[in-house]
Amino acid sequence: MGKFKLSDAERVANITFDGTDFDGVEVKCSLDLPMAVVLDIQRLSLSDEDDDKQQANKIWCDKVLKSWNLVDDKGDDIPANAKSALMVAPSRLLSLLITKWAELVTEPSANLSKAQNDTSMLEELANQSSTN
Repeated sequence: MGKFKLSDAERVANITFDGTDFDGVEVKCSLDLPMAVVLDIQRLSLSDEDDDKQQANKIWCDKVLKSWNLVDDKGDDIPANAKSALMVAPSRLLSLLITKWAELVTEPSANLSKAQNDTSMLEELANQSSTN
């Protein structure tokens, strides 16, 4: 049996926001997360504690965001990481991004007959982003 590198199967989405206030923004996001990360996000998202919900968003940003074309008012690149996403990016942009990402990640690939992700958990994370 030959060896298979998991990175060869990684799916990355180029998410755009045409027709919204964020028309022109492009974000590259990973569509594949390790199960331990998904479970951590789910556990923290379901918590009643605001700190846990913020931690869920931080994990999502650190593990999913690959790159984006956001710049500040001086034209300097804004890093695509949790610190920048949670402190600089508007919450409605993050909410829209997570919603679009959730739609893509739950689409079955050509080899699958049904989606393999927990859509309700992803929707909850998007809703939390708009309130944090």
